Amino acid sequence: MTFGQSASLFNDTRQAYAVSVIARVVQIVGQEPDARVLDIGCGTGIATRQLAERGMQVIGADSDTDMIRQARLVADGQPPEFLLMRADSLAFDDGSFDAITAFGAFHWFADPASIAELRRVLRPGGHLVVINKRDAGSFADDIVRIVARHVPLAVASPKTGYDPAALMEAHHFIDVSSHAVVSTESLSAPQAVAHARSLRLWEDVPPALYRTIENDLSDYVSARLGAAGRLVRDLTTVVVSGRKPADIG
Repeated sequence: MTFGQSASLFNDTRQAYAVSVIARVVQIVGQEPDARVLDIGCGTGIATRQLAERGMQVIGADSDTDMIRQARLVADGQPPEFLLMRADSLAFDDGSFDAITAFGAFHWFADPASIAELRRVLRPGGHLVVINKRDAGSFADDIVRIVARHVPLAVASPKTGYDPAALMEAHHFIDVSSHAVVSTESLSAPQAVAHARSLRLWEDVPPALYRTIENDLSDYVSARLGAAGRLVRDLTTVVVSGRKPADIG
């Protein structure tokens, strides 16, 4: 199963971003209710819909057909709009957007060609905002460790040496800043196991091992459930923003 083919699972297991995270993004972009925003690498549109609920005119774009199909299915013909599009070849005019957001996806297209395209379609003075959830605990690392007991993981991590702030500065964005938001997620035992299956590393797992690894994951989760029967995942979400200089087209 590829990452895109797990789109339905991804949408069901990945939780919405904390209200405080969305509020921070809105504060950066500005309070104008008609702000045009491109949410690049939108996946199934979880954060895209959250921005639309704040009154922004949002377009979600992703290069994966299955992710976009799932995003449109959830939207059911209502805004926001979702487009199949690569970050390095955006079919928009220069300066089309007041802001560009990338929720948990920028590391996949943090290459010079893609960043140049993002700058091109961003209006002068507009913001690029990169948002990344990070485990404050060991949940994500533990999932990798459990899966790696059974399967040699071949998917290279695109986050090796990944530094959104440094990338923005290297590509001439100004007023670059970072802000950390602390929050938690609460997952049922089935949600916690399904979360592992929604990760890209699951591409390396042969179907014959699904049940075995899921059983190991279930044992891990069961040992960490709280009194309410849920696993509480501590998170730090880092919001990095930079602005395209107003005097550059």
